[in-house]
Amino acid sequence: MNQNFLFDEFKIIGSNTAKYLDSFRNLLFTGSTVLITGETGTGKELAARWIHFNDPKRSNNPFVKITIPNIGENIFESEVFGYEKGAFTGAVSSKKGLIEVCEGGSLFFDEIENASPAVQSKLLQLFEDRLYRKVGDTSYKKTNARFIVAANKDLLEEVRKNNFRQDLYYRLAVIELKMPPLRERGKDILEIANYYIEKYSKELEKGVMLLTRKDYPRLSSYTWPGNIRELKNFIEKAVIFSKDNRIDLSTLEKAVPPTQTALEEIYAYKEYIRLKEQELFIKALSMCNGNVEQTAFLIKMSVPFVYKKVKELGIRI
Repeated sequence: MNQNFLFDEFKIIGSNTAKYLDSFRNLLFTGSTVLITGETGTGKELAARWIHFNDPKRSNNPFVKITIPNIGENIFESEVFGYEKGAFTGAVSSKKGLIEVCEGGSLFFDEIENASPAVQSKLLQLFEDRLYRKVGDTSYKKTNARFIVAANKDLLEEVRKNNFRQDLYYRLAVIELKMPPLRERGKDILEIANYYIEKYSKELEKGVMLLTRKDYPRLSSYTWPGNIRELKNFIEKAVIFSKDNRIDLSTLEKAVPPTQTALEEIYAYKEYIRLKEQELFIKALSMCNGNVEQTAFLIKMSVPFVYKKVKELGIRI
């Protein structure tokens, strides 16, 4: 079976998300390792597939996913690097590792923050030199597969806690793509919700009506801690139990956090605007790894304007 068979059907849903990913299109023409970060359920694997299937040199080659917690430390080398016949009891024949299977394609390491110290050490050598050795072999092989890595946690914070190697972190942090949470994607939430309404309506043979702009305030008032995965599950359940072919959003009201009116959160108008501007630019620059041109594209302003605001707001790039 073609290794890409299970992975070639994917779609970037939401115009804001599509524009954000498009700002990283230049990385498609490099072989550099890419680190994708973000909260759980934000679509990091989808972003990894976007990188692979839009890479003209790799899209026809395999995309292989390795979920770190699912591979025990004691079998990591044999599964990822492969082994030679007789390397250990039960090795009656040689076996290709996943890295060899995806030669010329992309190897996606998910939840890398869960890698043990021993696995981190092996990954550091692999990412640094692109060299690996099959269990039971005496020679090294070099791979031209692209490495894409995803993390649910802040790796720099994990470094500070001594849970993650500093040298491995800096090797990974060269190109970082930060997937924004659903609550920060604006009208994308409506597009995503309707995508899944159509999907589950077709599967269940129910003619459930799509949501409209009038439903956006209620959808966006909820924080969606589980992000797209939570929205997907909510819509599936809502379609199953829909009455009169309509989606019931009333249950979301229970999850809306109470309005905070603490005095310390009240500012003079000009100070409030300045703080909001600062928050916007810091977030946008962070999402674009400090790249001013990408930031300007993301917020739909000119590059000189972004430089001007960065200086005015005292933001360090």
